[in-house]
Amino acid sequence: MKQKTVFISCLAMTLLSQALVCKAAASPLLVTQAVQQSSKTFPKVSGKIFDNAGEAIIGASVVVKGTSNGSVTDLDGNYTLTDVPQGATLVISYVGYKSQEVVANATSLKNIILLEDSKTLNELVVIGYGTQRKADLTGSVANVDATKLNTQSNSTIGQALQGKIAGVDIVSQGGQPGSGSRIMVRGIGTLNNASPLYIVDGMYMSGIDHINPSDIQSIDVLKDASSAAIYGSRAANGVIIITTKSGSNTEGVPTVNVSANIGVSAPTKYLDVLNASEWAAVTTESRAASGLKPLDMALDLASKEDNDWQDIMFNPALMQNYNLSVQGGGKYSTYYNSFGYTNQDGVLKGTNFQRYTMQSKVDYKKGIVNVGTNIMLEYDKDKPMFGGIRGGMVGHTLQSIPTLSKYDSERVGGFGGLYGDVVNLHHPLGLCDDNILLRKNDNAKIYANVYFSVEPIKGLKYKMNFTPNFQFYRHNENKGLFDFGLDKNGITQATEQQSRSRSLLMEHLLTFDKQFGAHKISLLAGYSYQDSKYRYLSGWGQGMTTGIWELDAAVSGIGTSGNSSRSVLTSILGRIFYSYQDRYLITMTMRRDGSSKFAKGNRYGNFPSVSVGWNIAEEKFVKDHVDWLDQLKLRAGYGELGNQEISNYQYSSTVTTGINYPNGRGELLQGAFPKFFANPDIKWESTSMTNVGIDLMALNNRLSLTMDYYVKNTKDILLSVPIPISTGGANDPVKNAGKIRNKGFEFNLGWNDRLDKDFSYSVNAIGSFNKNEVVAMGSESQFITGGVVAGGTYTTKTLAGYPIAGFWLIPCDGYFNSQADVQAHSKDGKLIQPSAEPGDIRFKDMNNDGIINDEDRVYSGSPFPKFTYSLNGSVNYKNFDFSFTIQGVIGNKIYNATRLELEDVTRGTNYLSTVLNHWTESNHNAKTPRLVWNDPNRNARSESDRFLEKGDYLRLRTVQLGYTLPENCLLGFFQKARVYASVDNLFTITGYTGYGPDVNSYSVYERGFDDFIHPTNRTFMFGVNLTF
Repeated sequence: MKQKTVFISCLAMTLLSQALVCKAAASPLLVTQAVQQSSKTFPKVSGKIFDNAGEAIIGASVVVKGTSNGSVTDLDGNYTLTDVPQGATLVISYVGYKSQEVVANATSLKNIILLEDSKTLNELVVIGYGTQRKADLTGSVANVDATKLNTQSNSTIGQALQGKIAGVDIVSQGGQPGSGSRIMVRGIGTLNNASPLYIVDGMYMSGIDHINPSDIQSIDVLKDASSAAIYGSRAANGVIIITTKSGSNTEGVPTVNVSANIGVSAPTKYLDVLNASEWAAVTTESRAASGLKPLDMALDLASKEDNDWQDIMFNPALMQNYNLSVQGGGKYSTYYNSFGYTNQDGVLKGTNFQRYTMQSKVDYKKGIVNVGTNIMLEYDKDKPMFGGIRGGMVGHTLQSIPTLSKYDSERVGGFGGLYGDVVNLHHPLGLCDDNILLRKNDNAKIYANVYFSVEPIKGLKYKMNFTPNFQFYRHNENKGLFDFGLDKNGITQATEQQSRSRSLLMEHLLTFDKQFGAHKISLLAGYSYQDSKYRYLSGWGQGMTTGIWELDAAVSGIGTSGNSSRSVLTSILGRIFYSYQDRYLITMTMRRDGSSKFAKGNRYGNFPSVSVGWNIAEEKFVKDHVDWLDQLKLRAGYGELGNQEISNYQYSSTVTTGINYPNGRGELLQGAFPKFFANPDIKWESTSMTNVGIDLMALNNRLSLTMDYYVKNTKDILLSVPIPISTGGANDPVKNAGKIRNKGFEFNLGWNDRLDKDFSYSVNAIGSFNKNEVVAMGSESQFITGGVVAGGTYTTKTLAGYPIAGFWLIPCDGYFNSQADVQAHSKDGKLIQPSAEPGDIRFKDMNNDGIINDEDRVYSGSPFPKFTYSLNGSVNYKNFDFSFTIQGVIGNKIYNATRLELEDVTRGTNYLSTVLNHWTESNHNAKTPRLVWNDPNRNARSESDRFLEKGDYLRLRTVQLGYTLPENCLLGFFQKARVYASVDNLFTITGYTGYGPDVNSYSVYERGFDDFIHPTNRTFMFGVNLTF
């Protein structure tokens, strides 16, 4: 009926006004010009844009040819233009479709069809300070459209990006609410801050996990130096550029979008620990082997509790996300406003995260002038886990003895307590009682951008950006009175920390774009000035009344500390792009940065790059003979980048007073000592990168392949150089003293197809190989240790010839199964392990000196994967849509310090069930050595490789099923409605025995070090998206 009505309307217009040819398609109609028109002007012209499958195209551009009068289609494919001359040509275009020209001969040009373009190279991607056609790219730039991120079921952008981009390694910071992600682009090339540069709508940010995922339009990643060099000293670790949604011309009628989802999270895995009877049996046997009596807490089990502390402390948790956006505009101005709210309870009792976001974007364009504002506000508050000694909240939960009472009204605080010869631990339930231990954080962030641009002549534009941002942070930690038996606190304590920062960025940019026949040129010149300030203040006190946690209520132990800093970065930048016949491409960039973080003489650095491209598919000898090839482009580039991510004033000495010293006559005099030693010679870290790549598209754009090989060399790495203690306790000075190399290969292979108007599908495989190596260390700093376990023993070393933070451990060589085995393990007639007995672990004497010590450590593996991979797929059938992401890693190692703590039977805590399968005379193939309380052989020595495990895994990261309601179900109230259900982390295949292989740390020296990490969560989510 709808098609019939459209046909009659078209026929009526034809008879009443002018001759039109109506070409009927399978469903819509395409209206084209047939004869000459008169000079009449239409006040308003409207219509709808479809693809050849009958689906509305969102965001298609409709412009009156030769003018700036244009519009963009809304969510239903509708567009509206005003003041259109009769007979004018409308140019309609959209990424991935052939542009089409239609003559305006009526006020309603219904149902225009755009055909898919086998050449999608006119697609624009975001690069530094602008956009560029994908066909013109000469660097390595990856683009992800927000529709492919499943952002509805992810609370952070980092989670949504996992497995979507080749060469970008993303690891979750754990399952606690509000936790972010560590993002690493093409390996780690520094021993300092290795995070990429984040830019959101031209605003520099320290991270992106606080951005509302629902506001995102697209994400672009600049991976190589030739594409990132335009950002100079901040781009050595890659650049991630996020573009948020904007308004469109809706003729003053706003479009309202509402989305809501709610879900439940639970740990993907629980560790198998002992119950009360098992724990009592293990501790009694191990103590008996050392001639000790049973523990008091292991006796009379019938009168004691048998608590499963994981079951008590971990519970399913609710997660909610709500988003509202209003967008629209008219002929000259457009707007986009959004509001978001996230509430995420932690699966660990007592934890919670809440986030509020708001964005307001307004753009105004008339004639040659374009102005606009963009304001982003974010406030979050959370109650994080207790992160103190012995593994924090997770560690205390796993180590708590089953016979520990949950509650005891006789004790201060009301919780049970430990007693006897056991390790001093906090009570798990007490850690989440606000009257005993309250931890809370508040963050407020304000980002703003005001811009003005003018185009005095066609192709020449000037743009000014002013971007202020402000951040406020507060942390409160209050400690009440309690008696946990061995662990007591008899005086209340309160600490408050506050910090604030502000940054002012001013940019002036001049661009020129012009095409002269077969020649195309694009020029950029700019100046940037950024002024940043930071201030920190902390105060603490004791003795206040419980519940009154103000510092002025403290009666003792009162103190304060604080500091402030300021830095300035000035830059000039430029870029030249030239193309001949769209076949031969060259891009050259240069940026010169000046940073106040370095002394005079070293403050300025130059960061050039050059890259070239060859569009082979545009060559005549290819066009005439290979009709199935849509694109074949070779790329090569070289560039230099910098890194200035060090603390301020490292080139300047500071002196601390308030240190008293004796004068030899029984008196104390006030003294001073140097807090920092100056090094005025420090300069930029410098990274050079070579990249070669290939882009291929074939079979009418259904097959795509991108491959890149790169070599990234970083020199002059800023390291802390140890100095003698005789200097007075000053911090180690910083020196340029290291070199690191990363080599890698990455690919993205995709296939997409539409079998008919109802069924389409796509799949793409992503893989990345990376090899990391420390080439050199400074002579004063031969190696740097990390991954320190309880007791102070390190597990990782960073030294020349090996990967960063590689594991250096003593190899294990099975068990001593008899006394003869012990005697045979000797050197020159002396026992190598003189304290060993049958059932103990045999350690290898790697340097053959007859002693087991640190000299026997050998390189045992890297915490960084050799290969990361993912498989993304989607299927659309009529109104149903289905998508999934499979993701995994190969070749990394994890040090399971959690297992060390829970298999060490000398600690008087609870243990893993693996200790039940311990060595005995009749069980030589046991999982753990003999049970002995004092462990004279040090079977649980942390420097051995006993606790080193493979980190390989394969995970079904996300799976989502959605359904878009048909129009006849919308009751005329909604424009569009979609419901969906999703699951995150449905299953993981791995040999790792901990909570999960997503082991991460912000410290570069502790990647792959699992010390009671929070378990990964599985989340079931249901949501709805509505458009009014």
